[in-house]
Amino acid sequence: MNLPALTGIISIIFGVIYGIQAYNLPRANVGNPIAPILFPLLLSVFMIICGIVLFIKETGKKEAVKEKKQDAKKGMTHSTKLIIFTCVASLIYALVFEGLGYVLSTILFIGSILFALNGKQNWKVNMIVAVCFSVGIYFIFMKLLAIPLPMLPILEI
Repeated sequence: MNLPALTGIISIIFGVIYGIQAYNLPRANVGNPIAPILFPLLLSVFMIICGIVLFIKETGKKEAVKEKKQDAKKGMTHSTKLIIFTCVASLIYALVFEGLGYVLSTILFIGSILFALNGKQNWKVNMIVAVCFSVGIYFIFMKLLAIPLPMLPILEI
């Protein structure tokens, strides 16, 4: 049995145990008596469904596992390189976040991740997504939620 299939089984077991514990939570005395347990129950159902989907998906992938083992013997796979790149990019993002501000550092971070995933040929789409996401989230947090984010750096002359 491979690791993702085992993860699916553990997710199912954890979801069932979590669901039982959520069902045993005390009921509310005022208002809807089931309201305090509704979200935990939905969460447990979601965990069980995800576990079942993961288990079913991974048990049918025996050929893919053999190919991955052969690729692992050759060297680092593309997925491994992406994981390492994402970790390094996240570390750099955390280090420059305060100095560059939210918008600029997030544009650079999301842009670099999209370039790694989509390649250079889609540079227009990558940049549009990075800029729109960064500015959109900045607007949502600053204007709609009134949660301040670090602004753009102020250039001192």
